[in-house]
Amino acid sequence: MLLSESPMQVAFTTDHAMLDELWKNEHYDPQFFDLQPDAYYSAAGNTCGFLPNIPEIVDEVDQSDIFALITSERDHEMAYLIRHFTEAIGPWMDLFDRDKHFTHLVPLKALRDALLRNAIAAVAAKQLGRVKGQKPFTGRQSQKPSAMEVLDDGTTEVDWFYKAANYYDKAIAFSRQYLQAVSGELSNPPSPNTQMAVSLANSDDLLVAVSIFSLYESLDNLETGWLQHLAGLKSLLGAVSPMQQVQNQVVPSLTVGRLASFWNFARADYQAAYLNKQRTLLNTEDFALWNSCGLEVQQDGSLYKSTDFVKNDPTHSRALAELVAHTLLWLVLRVMNYLASDENSSARQSQWEMLTRQLDHWYGNLPETFQPCANIRHPASGRSMRSQLFEAFFSIDVCAAAMQLYHFARILLLLHRPITTATERSAFRNRLKAYREVSTEAIRHAHEIIGVALGRPHPAIRVEMLLPLSIAGACLEENDERKVVLELLHAIEQDTGHSTGTRCEELMQEWGWAQEPEGIA
Repeated sequence: MLLSESPMQVAFTTDHAMLDELWKNEHYDPQFFDLQPDAYYSAAGNTCGFLPNIPEIVDEVDQSDIFALITSERDHEMAYLIRHFTEAIGPWMDLFDRDKHFTHLVPLKALRDALLRNAIAAVAAKQLGRVKGQKPFTGRQSQKPSAMEVLDDGTTEVDWFYKAANYYDKAIAFSRQYLQAVSGELSNPPSPNTQMAVSLANSDDLLVAVSIFSLYESLDNLETGWLQHLAGLKSLLGAVSPMQQVQNQVVPSLTVGRLASFWNFARADYQAAYLNKQRTLLNTEDFALWNSCGLEVQQDGSLYKSTDFVKNDPTHSRALAELVAHTLLWLVLRVMNYLASDENSSARQSQWEMLTRQLDHWYGNLPETFQPCANIRHPASGRSMRSQLFEAFFSIDVCAAAMQLYHFARILLLLHRPITTATERSAFRNRLKAYREVSTEAIRHAHEIIGVALGRPHPAIRVEMLLPLSIAGACLEENDERKVVLELLHAIEQDTGHSTGTRCEELMQEWGWAQEPEGIA
């Protein structure tokens, strides 16, 4: 039940002393990636210390050493991993990017770039390790799999975690070289010419690589490793501003990687801020920054230049859907900063009212593409009852993800509404009625989140929904519905490799369950 003396506060992850120093404030410039890499990375190639008896991992493209020769077997493995990244993992990172930079262009860049090649191989191998080498089921097909889709002969089990750590170690070593190059170019900036183009290309590739490192860590570690990469990515994003790139760039596509990395980072930023009860690393009040990355937000709180154009959506373009989804991401980040603000702040009520108005405006002016194209009632577990859950399917992935985030933000604002003096003085029955209304409204939003999950959307959406789905579960009162949420979370981990165990444990503790019901895998 959501009945108490104050609106329910959804439990956060326990604070960790190590994280406080990492996340002091949004202006903190972390040493993990402070453009002085030797502060954290040793001079040897065995950067992570994963191979204790090998002081230096040999670069596979160094043809001067016999141990560096690329064998047919190694070529096969790399092709297998790059294809797996392109088909299964790149789409996760491109969920809010219509240009699909990580899926379409990063694998091509990896042909010439050892940093990206090893970063891709590392995260692909780790994800395969977490799903025990299983790839998504595609159904029976007449054509047999290509050679690059099959790696082992079935007689030996591949140690994907070992391979992942090996590739990750190499990628970190290459990133050290990039950091040294970028730090030198920033301290001695060249004039706008080909050298500047090369510099920006290197920094963009480094941003992409660190984004992949962040995903690598987040598969099973949402503490220091993940947060360090996020803090480092924030520093790199600020090293060369978007406007500086536009003024100096020679090749127009150089900023594509930076923009893709920025929005990928924004998604991770709200998750990290929520889990650690901290403000976001990105400054949501820097309107120039956000508008340079494609938004149209204004200081007076307006979200778009032309609300009518957005709502009517005459072209039904992906660009407009992306603008609306990115605007929602910005609003979610603002909600995270509201949650992290001082509860006794005099400005808290006005902040809540502003966020509520902006979310109302966002939802009230959605284009047609943000509605499901298929919607049915979810079958009830028992014949005697009618299920209150629905299954919703969206034709555009980013629209489905944005709608879940919208309902996630509304739940958080409902549960963290400031208690005013008038509320404190109101009669007990009026307060009880208000709490019941909060409970009813929160459950309604929770059902919307669960409906998208029950529609079994693209894996990219399922990976993104971990926080919204767990918050939705915390609002539920019916045990059958709670069981559905646990089943959905378990299935996400089994299918994608993303860890959901902590979320499930928190929910069971919230519900007062000592153990999971029978029948949940």
